[in-house]
Amino acid sequence: MSNIKSVFLGMMRRLKVALAVSLLVGLFGIVLYYLGRPIAQLYNADDKIDVALIDNDKSVLSEQLKIYLSEKVNMNIEENEPEKFQEKLINRDISAIIDIPSGLQEDMLSGKSAVINTTTLDDYENGAYVSVYIDSFMRSADTAAKAACGDSDTFSDILTSTAYETKLSTVNAVVSDREEDFVAAGFSFAEGFMMMLVSAIGIFITIAVMDDRQYGTYSRMCISSVTGLQYISGTLAASSIISLLTLLPLPVYLICTGAQINIQPVILFVVIIVYSIFNSALEVLLAQLINTKQALATLSGCITSIGALLGGAWFPIDQSVGFLKYLSYITPQYWYVNFVSGEAEQPLINLLVLVLYTILIMLSSAVLFSRKSSVVKA
Repeated sequence: MSNIKSVFLGMMRRLKVALAVSLLVGLFGIVLYYLGRPIAQLYNADDKIDVALIDNDKSVLSEQLKIYLSEKVNMNIEENEPEKFQEKLINRDISAIIDIPSGLQEDMLSGKSAVINTTTLDDYENGAYVSVYIDSFMRSADTAAKAACGDSDTFSDILTSTAYETKLSTVNAVVSDREEDFVAAGFSFAEGFMMMLVSAIGIFITIAVMDDRQYGTYSRMCISSVTGLQYISGTLAASSIISLLTLLPLPVYLICTGAQINIQPVILFVVIIVYSIFNSALEVLLAQLINTKQALATLSGCITSIGALLGGAWFPIDQSVGFLKYLSYITPQYWYVNFVSGEAEQPLINLLVLVLYTILIMLSSAVLFSRKSSVVKA
């Protein structure tokens, strides 16, 4: 244990600059978060749901429904060429076909069951939202019909009144529903860049290990009582602190400010710690495999950029890209980005994959150190 402590303290003294840089970069992550939120909001503002609508009622109720869906729920409504709606739905050019039956307003005023038929594809995610928003509107319209006591003119006045529109927008507006999405998008945007920056900062620890090799410190450790596991453990402990100072400030800030990032804080911190250890172990391994700093800079840059690309830090890697999607599965960056973006269906699997990668890299570093130790002692 004393050997690990000695290695750790020695590294910390040598990495004072790296500690300061990592903390500054970590605080910069908060700035990236606020830069990412407007981008997400702009994307969502333009990302309207396309639906087809067949209006057989031609009533005030159906007209108000179209206004509600287009202006308050942010949908693009298509009413032309209804004979092509089925084909467009199959091709996913639209999310749903909304069929307003004849006599809908009369049925609602008379107290009969008023139902709007929607046709969607089960595997198309926007279909669920369409049904929810229509149901919300119909519940509000039913309340208005009861208040009108069956009188069509009063019912029309209620539907078109400013007070009723305010009530609808307050209860059913999409903006409030998407606030958490903006937070998650901003967090994912920032963490994608932080993942690349933490790899770049890891170059400090890599150079420190290379200096140990070039100036004899490494060789003296190899013939001393310091084992490979002890050297790796002490070095990783120092390097992990640098990584944590980079990755932790943003999630700590969001949690302290009450932002909803849809990830359990405990699991999030565990994943960040594991990824920090993995990143540190990778840097130590590279330092033992590469002999020149020029080659190290080139290889580190390639690993950082390719890992970020396949990991989805720059743009999502979906199923449409084919083989590239499956190739991304072999990168630990993919499992990390997939987790912090909130898209992981089973977060514990992402955590398990990162743990396995970390153990593999740590053992590889320890074995490589031990082999070099055997060569020096021989």
